[in-house]
Amino acid sequence: MDRATTIDRVKTLRCRMLLAAAVCIAAVLAVAGVALVTTFERHVLELIGRDLDVRWSQLARELTFDEAGRPRISGVGDVRYDTPRSGAYWEVTDRGSTVLRSASLEGRDLDLDEGGEARAAGRWFEAEGADGAELYVVERELPASAGGKGSGLKLAVALDHEQVAAARRGFQWDAAFVLGLIALVLVLGAALQLGVILQPLSRLREELAGIREGRRDRLRSAVPAEVAPLAEDLNRLLDAQEELLRKARERAGALAHGLKTPIAVLSAECRRLEEEGRGEVAQRLREQVSAIQTHVEREIARARARGASAALGAYVDAAGTARRLVRVMSRMPRGEQIDWRCEAPAELMLRMDPDDFGEVIGNLLDNARKWAAGVVTLRCEASNGSARVVVEDDGPGFGSHAAPTSLTAGDRESSAGLGLVIVQDVLATYGSALWIDRAAQHGVVSFTLPAKVVSGRKSPGAVMQPPRPTSPGGRLAPAPGE
Repeated sequence: MDRATTIDRVKTLRCRMLLAAAVCIAAVLAVAGVALVTTFERHVLELIGRDLDVRWSQLARELTFDEAGRPRISGVGDVRYDTPRSGAYWEVTDRGSTVLRSASLEGRDLDLDEGGEARAAGRWFEAEGADGAELYVVERELPASAGGKGSGLKLAVALDHEQVAAARRGFQWDAAFVLGLIALVLVLGAALQLGVILQPLSRLREELAGIREGRRDRLRSAVPAEVAPLAEDLNRLLDAQEELLRKARERAGALAHGLKTPIAVLSAECRRLEEEGRGEVAQRLREQVSAIQTHVEREIARARARGASAALGAYVDAAGTARRLVRVMSRMPRGEQIDWRCEAPAELMLRMDPDDFGEVIGNLLDNARKWAAGVVTLRCEASNGSARVVVEDDGPGFGSHAAPTSLTAGDRESSAGLGLVIVQDVLATYGSALWIDRAAQHGVVSFTLPAKVVSGRKSPGAVMQPPRPTSPGGRLAPAPGE
């Protein structure tokens, strides 16, 4: 996976929300983990402090004096006091001087210079052992016995901090494991929650894909109140786009009808001027009328073309439309003398508005009819989600030097003129282009469109409108009412 793909995935709403949830969960659980470990250590230290109090009391009860008045402790109860560096220590001091200590100290004194107020109050405090180990210590003054013995003596009991550190490390690992499981469950729960919350958006996406592919015309599914305005706006946008397209086609038809009479009058004037012997003036006027007619027909064709954005993924039955157009062409001049061949799979559906497809194929077949010697073939070749539509005739090629002596290379293309220009304009709205095979001996043109194959039936969502009949000039005749 490249970096661009990773960035695109991070940009999705689902990934952003899931990432934000994961970050929040991790932050909360991290704070909870630190608080738990701190609380655990505080409670362990309190337990150690209470243990020190118990130990101090036990040792104080075991303190006795010999005949010479020297203190001694017997029956300490914990064997660690007799084991060197065992982690449990005690010592008795008299005005700062050690008079008695446990065997575990190995003749060394406890460093009791720290502690401050806690030491003065007889509470436990931290001190550093002889080998650098951290100790928890409680030091208190022993009560004087009968006869004043023991006056001024202090007893200190110490436990190594390592047991607290070991307990803390064990608790940290256990807490990390448990919190990790909690984090996993929370993230999975957040992902499930996001799936439920974003499900309406997924349905909207599927319906939009259906509109693009021609399987539906509007958004129909029920959506939450927060998303409903978006669906309504999209439907209104589709309605507005369809209305604009309808009006544009109506205006194009009205323009065609409105200009038909003036152009016919100007053509009649050209004939009258020729009859009066003013051929030069008539020729100039005829050229201007032809130019006007060419531009008008091209702009009308552009206005009528729906294009990929307006067609919204409509599909057309390629074979059915081609056969109907071939029947129309066979009734035109020289049409009955031509062997028309249509090679298109019955189940092939091209992603194109049926009217636009009829416009393109009608012009290409009409151009082939004018130049064919006797055979015109329309062929559709489908592969990998697309189809190549080829119109081929056995007439002279576009760049062929085998053309009749009255023609030179390229004359066919210039003579085809407006028809091919209209085809190119319509295909351009679908992101396609007309390809002319100049190396072929005969006339070969082709273009490529997205397609799909529907086995045994037409696509249920495809727009299946019969193409309008083609006028003698190769243009589609205006629809009724245009």
